[in-house]
Amino acid sequence: MTLSANLKKELGWFAFGAAAALLLGTLLSWPATVLTLFMAGYVGWMLYRFETIVHWLRNGAKAKRAPFSNGLTDEMVELIHREKKYSRKQKSRYRSSLAQFNNLAASLPDAIVVLDSVGEIRWANPAALTLFNIHPEKDLGQRIDNLVRNPDFSLFVHQTSKEKREVEIPAPAKPENILVVRKVPSDKHMTVLIAADVTQGVKLREMRKIFVADVSHELRTPLTVIQGYLEILQDNTSLEPSVVDALREVSAQSDRMRGIVEDLLELSKLEANPLGETEGSSVAVANMIRAMTAPLEQESLNHNIHLSMDETLALLGSENEIYSACSNLLNNAIKYTETGTQISLTWQLGSAGTAEFEVADRGPGIEARHLSRLSERFYRIDTARSREQGGTGLGLAIVKHVVQRHGGSLQIDSTPGSGSQFRAVFPASRVQRMQKDVTD
Repeated sequence: MTLSANLKKELGWFAFGAAAALLLGTLLSWPATVLTLFMAGYVGWMLYRFETIVHWLRNGAKAKRAPFSNGLTDEMVELIHREKKYSRKQKSRYRSSLAQFNNLAASLPDAIVVLDSVGEIRWANPAALTLFNIHPEKDLGQRIDNLVRNPDFSLFVHQTSKEKREVEIPAPAKPENILVVRKVPSDKHMTVLIAADVTQGVKLREMRKIFVADVSHELRTPLTVIQGYLEILQDNTSLEPSVVDALREVSAQSDRMRGIVEDLLELSKLEANPLGETEGSSVAVANMIRAMTAPLEQESLNHNIHLSMDETLALLGSENEIYSACSNLLNNAIKYTETGTQISLTWQLGSAGTAEFEVADRGPGIEARHLSRLSERFYRIDTARSREQGGTGLGLAIVKHVVQRHGGSLQIDSTPGSGSQFRAVFPASRVQRMQKDVTD
């Protein structure tokens, strides 16, 4: 480490003064005494210089009032002044950034509220007053569940599970409006809540549900009548072969349309009635799957179906819906794989305590660009083949809604040429255990 110029100057002064004191002491025959007095004086002078700097710092360390100094203390004053100047620049930048952030936050239509680990409000933007009825200044330090009194919201805010990231609630300021509240965990045990007004979207969603349900219901009667007359006509043995073929095609399309109507009605029911966390009965899924596959084996479909079941693993939920989801996944694998393809059905406990039903096949596989859209309504990879197989394009949509109604998710993995895996994952909160039957 090299010595600074001021330190060299300070050491030079000290050495010169000490040499002069030693010379004077020698002339007076008191060298030790004179040298000691010099050192005491030098220390006192240094302490005085330090005291003037401390006094200057206490009074704001303004540049105009900097004490006269030299040597090391002069360098200290210079460094303090430099840091003070840098600090002022940094504060100016922080104020500018904070002002920009506040302006942006004020212009956002969504409410943003920052909570600490116990749910107390630490910051809120102006939109929080409009949507949440939370004042950005007056309500700081208040517990949010004391201001927004909604059981679903309180449970959502304080839950530690990562399964549920958003909740829909009536707006506290305008109960006729609907808010969707999202939770974003951050560092230092803080949580950010973002609330958006989705009233218009919810109304459109409800209108679509009602429209689909009404139209599907109204189509049921005429389709039943059409199918009845088709059956009568097909029983007539005097018809020309061309007419018989035409009636057969009309009947097939009528059956397909009836399947679409039934699937649409089922989707409408799934969307309209949310399933409570403790709602449902204990479903022995392994037994259900065995009963589902037994007729297929008898029909000799030439598909090699392999079962791997955890017999004691049960699920709390709607038995009809779970059956519908499982059968749709199985039928989907049978329809879109070639004869002789191996299909594996697995019902097991997942690594995170979840319950998982997986249907894996060794079929042609699916390209990655299709995977994210497979569960959309009426989405088909190969439209012509899907219609030939009698598919409605709604099977995977039904599976997704059933699983979501039970708090889970549908996962799809596939590699072209290596097969596909469709996995319905149900949350650990719905997992149950059954006693395994013991037979003599």
